[in-house]
Amino acid sequence: MPGTPNEWAASIFGDPEIRRELRKTLKGFGLLYFPHHLYLPPGEFHEEMVGALGDDSVEFLEIIGFRGCSKSTWGSLILPIFLALEKGNEYPFILPIADTGLQAGINIANIKNELENNQLLLQDYGKFEIRGVDSHTPEPSFESDEEWQARNLLLSNGVRILARSRGQKIRGLKHRQFRPTAAIIDDPEDIEWVRTKENRDKTEQWLNSEVIPGLDKRKRKLVILINMLHMDALAARVRSKETFKVLEYALVNDRDEWQSCIWKAQYKNQAALDAERKRVGAISWEREYKLKVIAEEGALITPDDIHYYDEIPPKIESTNDKGEKVRIAVLASLKGHGVDLAISEKESADYTAIVSGDVYYVDDAPKIYVRANPYNEHVNFHETMKHVRGIPGERGGANIFFVEDIGYQRAALQEMERAMLPVVAMRPTTDKRSRLQVVAPYIKNGTVLFPRAGCEQLLGQLFNLGVESHDDLCDALVWLIQGLVEQGLELPKIHWIEG
Repeated sequence: MPGTPNEWAASIFGDPEIRRELRKTLKGFGLLYFPHHLYLPPGEFHEEMVGALGDDSVEFLEIIGFRGCSKSTWGSLILPIFLALEKGNEYPFILPIADTGLQAGINIANIKNELENNQLLLQDYGKFEIRGVDSHTPEPSFESDEEWQARNLLLSNGVRILARSRGQKIRGLKHRQFRPTAAIIDDPEDIEWVRTKENRDKTEQWLNSEVIPGLDKRKRKLVILINMLHMDALAARVRSKETFKVLEYALVNDRDEWQSCIWKAQYKNQAALDAERKRVGAISWEREYKLKVIAEEGALITPDDIHYYDEIPPKIESTNDKGEKVRIAVLASLKGHGVDLAISEKESADYTAIVSGDVYYVDDAPKIYVRANPYNEHVNFHETMKHVRGIPGERGGANIFFVEDIGYQRAALQEMERAMLPVVAMRPTTDKRSRLQVVAPYIKNGTVLFPRAGCEQLLGQLFNLGVESHDDLCDALVWLIQGLVEQGLELPKIHWIEG
């Protein structure tokens, strides 16, 4: 009988029957055949993460994990090989997907290396015959036939593993009679890519129009391994989809305490955490290890400046006729709409943006509750006016519009006045950054409150003014706040007390 842990391990690795049972699960398969990649004891979160990756009932899975959490090792390397070898009949066509062609090539090379050189895999499954592919690339303008062959593994058991990159064709791909049955998308965006809304839209459109429809509906598994790079990037957009199971793993809590570290085998003490934070820098640490959306350096508004509300209209404690304590809704004293017009339907043009906010007095203090899902569309003049005229009837109460008075927008002002809409002309006297700077105190002190969901694009423009290619929502918000202030909303007074 083996006595020491090493002897027990040797008995397991040396017994084909035990190995045959272990490799039936992704966890057992990974620990058995890839100890050279999994050289650290796992954290408690790995049990959940690996379990979800290997669960066939989870069709759509998003894992938002800190850098170095081994999501790529398990998801992009071990999972494709596990599906190909243990579940080839269920998953005959597997797509590992990366952000670039270079990374896609590296991923498929790593898989091929394990199939050709992992001695225990070869011992248990036999030598893998990786056959050449007789078809040509479906996108000759995107990749050469040489690249197509290099990223295309056809195993002797009939399973094809085809590496793709973001934006490439997925829909319509077939391996024999099979459409792709599994796709693992690993870090499809980087920090440069997500700077512009156009790029973020492209990634989501590719996911919705190519990847998801391209998978076999009878049997499919889609995994997205990602980091939180921008509050409106793919990670956040997918997280809002009810069809995805979402797992999030931040390394530490807000105070960077070692006690909160979820992988202590990787960071053995506080000094190790502090050293890693110093090595990668403050911004990367917050963004990639704590999964926080971080604004660009020098930003006027940062995520920490934002105050949120949980319900609208807000409610206050009161007493009814029976003397019972009840919560009653506060009535809005005014409903404002900041308007930034762009009369063009071209994709490259600016957007027409309308940001709405309701003024409530809570504990005698004025609060602007920014409404979720602001209007942000490419529309012509007629469509804009039709939408604006419908707002008072839809919202009810006292409404007022604050519209930039410059150039062609003056025609919209005149049209709104003819329609008997209460409108105030807002005349810009400074640049965009200076205008935001004027209203920033109202945001930072909590006079302006945002919904917890539904304003991601607006907040992204606030955090990244000057970087985002569009700032229409930011402009509309500035007009909303400035306009309401000029109607009589005052900043809370600061009283100095001398001690």
